[in-house]
Amino acid sequence: MYQKRLTIILVVLSTGLFAQSPLKAPAKLGENPVFFIDSVNFEKSEFIKFDPKNIASLTIYEGKEVVGILGDRGKDGAVYMESIPFAKKRFQRFFKTKSKEFENLVPTLESDSTIQYILNDKVLVKDYEGNLSAINDEIFKEIKIIPKEDLIKDYGISDKSVGVLIRSRVPKNLYNGNKKF
Repeated sequence: MYQKRLTIILVVLSTGLFAQSPLKAPAKLGENPVFFIDSVNFEKSEFIKFDPKNIASLTIYEGKEVVGILGDRGKDGAVYMESIPFAKKRFQRFFKTKSKEFENLVPTLESDSTIQYILNDKVLVKDYEGNLSAINDEIFKEIKIIPKEDLIKDYGISDKSVGVLIRSRVPKNLYNGNKKF
C-alpha cells in the first residue's frame, strides 16, 4: 500500500522536480526510504501530507552514497524534498554572494516580488525556485541586473521593475535539465 501510494505521489510530482528520471526513481527505492524536507528528517506519514504546490525540488538518492551518509538507515534510499521558501532562501543567499547589486536589490526573502528572473535568456514565470537553487559555484557563470527599460525592450516584460539575468551551465543529473536551463 505504502509503496503504491509513494509511487503515485512521485509520478504526480514528476513535472520537472526530479534530479533523475521520474519513471526510474520509484523503482530505485526500497521498502523504507528515509525522507527529508528542507534538510530535516521526517516520517513518511508527514512527508506524504506535504502540499505538492509548495515543492520546489524532489531528489531520489540510492546506493552506497546514501548508506555512507545515513548508515544502515539509508539502505532503502532517501527522498530529499525542498520547499519553495527553502529553495528561494538558498538561491537568494547564493546570488547575494555573487553580486553586491543583487544583495542591495533583495534585502529580504519577500523583496523579490518586483523582480523578473531570467535564466540563460529564458524568462522564468513559475516553478523556477528549484532550478535556481540547483545553481552552485561549479556551474555558475554570471549574474547581471537588467534595468526596466532593457527588460521591456529585450524581453517584452513591463510588469516588473528590474530583471535578474543568471547565466549557468546545466546541473549534472537534472531531469530535463537542457529544457530548464
